[in-house]
Amino acid sequence: MTQGAELPKELFKIISWSDALNEQINSESTYIGWRKPPQSRLLGPQITSWVKSIKMETGKIHHLSSASVYTGSQDLYSEADYNFRDTKRDLNSKQELEKFVFELSFEKNTKFINYRISNVYGSGLNQGFINESIDYLKGNNPIRIYKKLDLIRDYLLIDDLITALMDLRRNESTSEILNISTGRAVAISEIVERLKSIKKGRFEFLEVAAPKEILLKSVLSCKKLEETISWNPQRLEESLEILLEELI
Repeated sequence: MTQGAELPKELFKIISWSDALNEQINSESTYIGWRKPPQSRLLGPQITSWVKSIKMETGKIHHLSSASVYTGSQDLYSEADYNFRDTKRDLNSKQELEKFVFELSFEKNTKFINYRISNVYGSGLNQGFINESIDYLKGNNPIRIYKKLDLIRDYLLIDDLITALMDLRRNESTSEILNISTGRAVAISEIVERLKSIKKGRFEFLEVAAPKEILLKSVLSCKKLEETISWNPQRLEESLEILLEELI
């Protein structure tokens, strides 16, 4: 597995939502990666109506979800640790999105799989601690960290995520929920030390307040994924050096 994995461009056609709303589209598989339910976005109601209508037909919906659906204090979250159909608590935004997409697929009578993805980093991305920190370093700006918190997460290279999605598409897994993760716990302090060892020189930090109810530790088990495809994600310390080459 090498840096630079790409989805085959010949298999995809980019189309704007405003154009899609006027089209009849039929596909074997549809990947949905909304950050928020579409109702609250520009063209949201129109998009929702179009997806529910016969103008959009698909054999299977693949939902790109988030590790943020998991709550509590588990050392390692497995797919069985959260199911929105079983909970009686108020749902957070990512849980609401899962429920929305599942109900949408149920209404359309199509197959459904929900991928819960850990913290993604890599070239071209600008959200998340690693991506933001690299951008700050490129601009000679201080790295932002939370006051008195050393968060623990698992970090997934975008190349590995793409490889996993391609392999899962070929595999046609029957799972309804699947974590895509490394299963390796990494603290923010470890990432900072790694950045320091790669990029020599003075580092500045800006301490900011942490969001309310943030999980101190969120690491997803990839056991089920390893049983489904050949899975060997790159280690953070190796890929960070490649991403920081231009700054060394």
